[in-house]
Amino acid sequence: MSDKLKQFINDNREAFDADAPQSKLWDALQQKLEAKNKVKSFSFRKPLLWAASFAGLMILSVSIYSILQKKERGDVQESAGTETEIVELLDPIQARQISQFHEVIELKQTELKLLEKEQPELYKEFITDINSLDSSYTALKAKLPDNPNREMLLEAMINNLQLQSDLLTRQLRIIKEIKQKKYSHEKQIS
Repeated sequence: MSDKLKQFINDNREAFDADAPQSKLWDALQQKLEAKNKVKSFSFRKPLLWAASFAGLMILSVSIYSILQKKERGDVQESAGTETEIVELLDPIQARQISQFHEVIELKQTELKLLEKEQPELYKEFITDINSLDSSYTALKAKLPDNPNREMLLEAMINNLQLQSDLLTRQLRIIKEIKQKKYSHEKQIS
């Protein structure tokens, strides 16, 4: 049978070759063949886009996290009752010093308050001096959360408290001298 088929094709070859397929059909076949034989090339574009997107997302996440942490620390510092609690968040040793100075200053101010009844003018002058140093201390304390050089600011706060303590000590010494002179003068009169 295959011999008969070969014989038929050979006898009618001219008739077969006379009819050509349409050009559209050849173009479609050629495109399909080219698509199959086409070598796929690797592009770095998609992985780079993914990597850039991931990096941007990470930067955004870290930024939001740091902003929230700063806000949380700010809230902690604002909610702290005293500056000692604020300082404890930064340096426990300096917090202890500040706490000790506050205790000493409070004791000396209580002692000084007793003078208010005996000599109001002198008391008023002493309180003005103390309030001046205290307002400086309050200004330093207000700058503490936002200051990048906290160590230096803490030292300034401690120095201010030291000055307040020294000033109160001198004021109390003046009061004792006045009382002694008054007592000795009364003793001489009687």
